Order: sequence, then C-alpha cells, then structure tokens
Amino acid sequence: MSQAGVIQSGGVTGQQPPDRAALVEQTLERGFPLMVFPPALEGFFQQECEADRLRHVTASGVAAVLLFAGMLVSDWLLTPETFGLACALRLGVFAPVVLAGLWALRLIRSAQLTEWGIALAGMLAILLTGVILLKAESRWALSRVVELNIIVVYTCTLARFWPAVAMAGWVALVQAFLVFTLPDFTGVISINATLLVLVVMAFTLFGNYTLERHERCAFLMAQRERALQDALEASHAQLAHLATTDSLTEVANRRSAESFLAQTWAHAQKRDLSVALIAIDVDHFKRFNDHHGHQAGDRCLQSVARALTSCSRRAGDLVARMGGEEFLLIMVDVDQRTAMSVAQRVRDVVRGLAVPHAAPGCGPVVTVSVGVATVRPAHQVGLAETMKQADEALYAAKGSGRNRVCTRLADGEMHCLDEAGLLPEGLGS
Repeated sequence: MSQAGVIQSGGVTGQQPPDRAALVEQTLERGFPLMVFPPALEGFFQQECEADRLRHVTASGVAAVLLFAGMLVSDWLLTPETFGLACALRLGVFAPVVLAGLWALRLIRSAQLTEWGIALAGMLAILLTGVILLKAESRWALSRVVELNIIVVYTCTLARFWPAVAMAGWVALVQAFLVFTLPDFTGVISINATLLVLVVMAFTLFGNYTLERHERCAFLMAQRERALQDALEASHAQLAHLATTDSLTEVANRRSAESFLAQTWAHAQKRDLSVALIAIDVDHFKRFNDHHGHQAGDRCLQSVARALTSCSRRAGDLVARMGGEEFLLIMVDVDQRTAMSVAQRVRDVVRGLAVPHAAPGCGPVVTVSVGVATVRPAHQVGLAETMKQADEALYAAKGSGRNRVCTRLADGEMHCLDEAGLLPEGLGS
C-alpha cells in the first residue's frame, strides 16, 4: 500500500487559523480510531491530499485497466469457452467505465467521490469476474475464485479504509455466491478458496488501516510543525518590529533610521540622486511636559508622528523618531524646493492639530521647527556633513523664533520660510 507519500506537508498555503492548530492538538491527544478527523480538520485533510491523491489514483486506475485486461490470459487457458464474454466485459465494460470515471474525477474534483470511486471500481471488477466464472463450463471455474484476491489486494492498497471495508463486504458476498453456485469436483477448493480470501481481506484491511493511520498521523504532525513555525515566524517578526520601531509613536526608531539612511545614501550615490533630510523638533516640549504632564506629552508626540507620516507617503521615504521630541524625515530623489514644500506642510499640519500649549510664553498651540538639507551624495558630500547641515537649519529655525522652516541655499546663506509660507528666491530645483 503506497499511501504514506500522498500528503505533502509543504502544501499548506498561508498561515493556519489558530483554531486549526488547537484542533490538531486535540486530535493528536484524543486519537482517531475510526479513521476520521473532526469535520473541519477532515475537510482540510482531504483538500490537502486532493491533488497528489488524484494523480496517484489516475495512474493506478490506468494500471488497473491493464491488469484486469491481462486476466484474459487466465480466461483463455482455464475457461476458453468464456473468452469472448471476458473480452467484452474486461475491454468493453470495465475499461471504458474506469477511464470515464477517472476523467469525471478530474473534472468534478471531489475527495469523497474519488475515494468511493476506487471502491466502486473494485466492486465492478469483482462483479464482472463473477459473471465470467458463472458462465464458465470448465470444471476448473471454481478454482479461479482465487483471482478475486488479486482485485482485493490491489483495490485495498489504493483505497481509504472505510471504502476498502465496503468493498471487502461486497467481495465476501460474491465469494459466497460463487462457492455455493459453482461445482466443486474436489470437495476442498471451495473451503480453501474461502479461507484464502478471508485471510487476504483481513491482512489487507489491517495493512490499509495501519498505513492510513500513519498517513493521518504524519499529516497532523506536519500541521503541528507548521503551526510552531508560523508562531516562530510571528515572534521573529514582532521582535524585528520592536527592534526597528519606536514603541511610543510607531514610526521608525533611531537605529532603523541610521540603517535606512546608510542604504539610501549608497543608492543615491550609485544613481546620482538627491537626498533630503528634514529634521523636526517640537517647540518648547519640555515646558509642555512640565505643564501638561508626561501622558499628555506622549499623546502630543504620537499626534506629531501621525502628522509627519501623513505628509509623506511616497515609497522610499521614512519617518523616524531620533530621540525625545526630535524627528527625521528622509526623502530621496527630491529637489530642494520640493523638500521645503514638504517641510512647510509638516509645520502647517502640526500647527493645524491645534494641540493646546498652555505653558507660559509658548503660544496657544503646539508647533514645530524644521530644518532641511538637500544634497547629491555623488558630489563628494558626506553623510555626516549633510546631517550637520540639517541640524544647523533646525537650530536656525529655533533661533529665529520657532515655528519656522529653514534651509541653507547654494550661496551659503541660511533662509527661512516666512509666516505666509512663501518660498524664498534661489531655492534649487
């Protein structure tokens, strides 16, 4: 019996639902003596087996047609008077029915129909063999009852346990009918043939049960392993998220920003692209914390982070919290004017949040100061120097009254956007 290799444990697609993992554990614990899983798990088992099972059944079905046709040799040698009938039944009935059934199974794709189709094909072979033997006139007709054993072994090797049990019951009925109908000139053939078919059925069904149980156990163990692997991957993903994400604001943390910036810088150097660093600092944040409390300060930082994320949604951009109330927006392939426009939008969106800032001398709402540095790494400009330029622009924004966006132009002068948000002349494009 070759069922052990039917299941491919790697055939599981996607992550398993948690309830399936629990169901697998329960089934392993309770066992399945009746060769049936709980309905939800049984359906999944049949679905996972379907493709490989159908290929195996198709190949075995074609082989069965050839094997059953090969029994014409016995018809010719032992009961030649039935040869014409045997040709008609073996080649004209069994072969077309089985081949048509295989074609239908590939169209319908039903696991239950496939399993019971195997048993029905075996029952048909038993019935046709019985008809041939009943029409035989040779005194050796009864001795050919042993041919039923070949059909029993072949079918039970392929079928699942319960269809195999049903077919074995059918064999017992046909065997009993043939033994009581066909003459036994020796007086011992009927007894020996009956004992032989009973022993063959018993051992074959035992082997069928054992191998299907092993197959089902292998399936459950594969699902358990898959569940453990999924849990491990989820744990790794969570750890990776924690390692690269700021826990408070859910944007990238400093380590992630530095790694991303190094990769972006190398890519920009290779492609001769510009890189823009937009440094953001929440104005008077210490006073905000002292006046409103740390919980309000945390909510304020979360709001600012969401505002920054909303201002840049391009692929390749990154928003990171560098520490405390400092944030960094990294953009690639943007000119200075575009970077300043994004920075201005950041300032306006944060101010538009209207988060009250009631600390003395700090203005009615929370605002940010923004510094922008835009360079082309391929032009012999270092990353550290660019970071320094962004910091200098940020300090200029804070020094000029806060709630500003500043950058250094090509002429070396530091320029800040006015309250109206008008871009100064001389910005690079």
